[in-house]
Parts: sequence; C-alpha cells; structure tokens
Amino acid sequence: VPVSLPMLAIGGLAVGLGVSYSSGCTSGHGVCGMARFSKRSITATLVFMATTAATVFLLRHVTGA
Repeated sequence: VPVSLPMLAIGGLAVGLGVSYSSGCTSGHGVCGMARFSKRSITATLVFMATTAATVFLLRHVTGA
C-alpha cells in the first residue's frame, strides 16, 4: 500500500508514543509479559488488541477507506 512520507512520519510518532506510554512494545508485552502472567502486560495486550479492532472497524466501515 503506497503511503506518503508525512503519513509514515505520523505513524512512526504514534508508535513511539505508544511504546513510551505502555512501558514496552506490543510484542514484548504480548509474548514475554503474558508468558509470566504479568497483569500489567495482559492489560496492555488487551488494550492493544481492542484499539486495533476499533481502528480497523472505523477505517473500513465508517470512513470507507
């Protein structure tokens, strides 16, 4: 999917903010944190998944993208 340079930069900033706010990356929480039954990592992973589902729903069904 072709993406413009400004959108790529915005996406990179969004990922960076998410990593800093959640104290780790999605795969770190999802794989390592959940494997050790960390409540914080389980919560973070659930939030990541819910946000992803909401984003896909909005983009596909609301905006028609």
